[in-house]
Amino acid sequence: MKKTLIALAALAATGAFAQSTVSIWGAVDASYNYASADLAAGNQTKSFLGNSQLGSSKLGFSGVEDLGGGLKANFWLEAGLANDSGAGKGSNSNNQASGASPAAAGGQGIVFQRRSYVGLAGNFGEIQLGRQYVNTFLGVQAAVDPFGTNGPADSTQLQLALGATLGARTITNASNLVGYITPTMGGFSANVQYFMGENTSGAANSDDGNGYSVTGQYAAGPLFVSLGQQQTKYASTAAIGDYTLRSLSASYNFGVAKAVYTYAHEEMALLGATPKNDSNLIGVIVPFGAFNFKADYIRATNNIATVADATGELFGLGVDYAFSKRTTAYATYANVKNSSGGNLYSTGGVGAVKTDGSSNNLAIGIYTKF
Repeated sequence: MKKTLIALAALAATGAFAQSTVSIWGAVDASYNYASADLAAGNQTKSFLGNSQLGSSKLGFSGVEDLGGGLKANFWLEAGLANDSGAGKGSNSNNQASGASPAAAGGQGIVFQRRSYVGLAGNFGEIQLGRQYVNTFLGVQAAVDPFGTNGPADSTQLQLALGATLGARTITNASNLVGYITPTMGGFSANVQYFMGENTSGAANSDDGNGYSVTGQYAAGPLFVSLGQQQTKYASTAAIGDYTLRSLSASYNFGVAKAVYTYAHEEMALLGATPKNDSNLIGVIVPFGAFNFKADYIRATNNIATVADATGELFGLGVDYAFSKRTTAYATYANVKNSSGGNLYSTGGVGAVKTDGSSNNLAIGIYTKF
């Protein structure tokens, strides 16, 4: 029996299994956070242990099988972790409120809410089926954010605030998705995604959760440019309607520093109103040995309430130090100010700020990947 097992292992090592690879990987990020905010009851502060303040905590499994002729099959399973409590992150099965996990704040076990897809790749590009990041987020905004869309100074604090507040369910990820990624040709590539709410026809909400994302990008040498649009359908109610996001990002690496820019426009079609949120981000990343120094400024305006052109401004500063290729220590600080009668924007951690209120958040932590 022992010889048989050894022979089978040798055959597997030299036969069909040699054409397949499976990887287990992930990251754990924990931080001490101190936040303050102007609330209706006065200025409040809070100390807490955070996670994913430099990079997202996650656990992943991925694999590739060479099918021959340049064709490959692949899969990707990626779960978010709330490692400060040991819980997983919430997901959504149908891109609607009815599909939210019972404990979307992170009280359930591990689910592959970040990515969960199978695909085929070849000279024609790549096809993906399952749950995936919406590329207007991953391939446009997240591609240049100095803070990686994580932590108190990241771009989502202001640039995706309308969708998050009004309940759009596909701002960053979408379920039941069919995607196609073109090959890169002369630095150009495109990503087309269609996702489904999976409701039956004939009902008022038959299109809810259906949507698309289309992005195109150019990457060559120090220059990167990406733009895209996504839309998700929702039967218009007093709370939520069709959600649209248009965004443009660019970066240029000068060697001594990388300069970045992002413009984002959000809108939602509600009964008798069309709330909008427009924002611009400028930022810089300066590497210096094992250090990365980062800064960004975001200015956003919205008309989500009865006040027109309510304004928010974010000032963010950060530094991280790489102990190794796997482990990094970091500190990030952000200040957000609301003005002109608004209170949509915050650094998070304390609660909803009052009208024209401000908030601050400092995160000091360690990130390690495996």
